[in-house]
Amino acid sequence: MATYNTHQKDILLSFLRENKDTPMGIDELSVRLSETCPDAPGKSTIYRLIGQLVEKGTVKRFVKGNSRQFLYQLAGSEECHSHLHLKCTECGKLLHMGHTLSEKMLSDILGESDFSVKVDSTTLFGCCKDCRIKEG
Repeated sequence: MATYNTHQKDILLSFLRENKDTPMGIDELSVRLSETCPDAPGKSTIYRLIGQLVEKGTVKRFVKGNSRQFLYQLAGSEECHSHLHLKCTECGKLLHMGHTLSEKMLSDILGESDFSVKVDSTTLFGCCKDCRIKEG
């Protein structure tokens, strides 16, 4: 199925770039977009566009905690597909693991278990430095 760059997709991508460190659900995306852009796409269009962007790898999709709700966040550049990501389960921040450490971990896993990890869809979950400091 062909996909096209539309004005609405451009609006959504621009908004995601401006908020690249903030994971959001569809409802939040819809509300915040409508507050900032008079010709923002509707919720059903956001669902459709997000699905395309996740499938393409432009946007990452995460489950929010132990819920059934998904959060979405811009994945980053093409180089983003060549390293692992770290996701804070407290604040939702997405961090990019350095290439050297990613390559070493992937090599160690392959050497130990003969298992090849899909880098572009692998995220390690934990707690970021800021959230650990807040928790004391």
